[in-house]
Amino acid sequence: MYYVGLDVHQKRSSLCILDGDGKLVKRLEVKGPWPRLFEAVERQVPRPFAVCYEASCGYGHLHDRLARVAERVVVAHPGQLRLIFRAKRKCDRVDGEKLAKLLYLDAVPAVHVPGVDVRAWRGLINYRRKLVGRRAAAKTQVRALLRGLGVAQDVPRGLWAAKGVAWLKELARWRRRPTGCGWT
Repeated sequence: MYYVGLDVHQKRSSLCILDGDGKLVKRLEVKGPWPRLFEAVERQVPRPFAVCYEASCGYGHLHDRLARVAERVVVAHPGQLRLIFRAKRKCDRVDGEKLAKLLYLDAVPAVHVPGVDVRAWRGLINYRRKLVGRRAAAKTQVRALLRGLGVAQDVPRGLWAAKGVAWLKELARWRRRPTGCGWT
């Protein structure tokens, strides 16, 4: 069994391959997006192999693609890795080697990788939460604008209900005075 440590980034990735005795076999630097990384893993990593990388954005997709060719895929917990490696010097090549060594020692602080359906569901929930937050922020900004114009005391209860929206439309019909000194 070979042990592969990956330090994955969007435009560049580093691979470190250890043999069954934990000795360095090869280091690779893959420049380009993830499809090039997958191609390099499929062509240049000896079989059978286990692979380890640090969880980050897109870790689920990476897991699914690597699971097609690897015997075992382990996703490392970034926070726990920081506790293990309190390194001042951070280098992608070194990080890949550290991950490969942890995998060889079977000491990777792993995270659970949910299935693609659960990841999609979580993504949808997260997106909805952000939209609701933006809507709340927009409502707060409109109220602050009304307060700044001195009409906050006239705002009806339930500003975002039908009655309040009608009031806002009526308020929008206001015109500036020809002299430009206030609202009419």
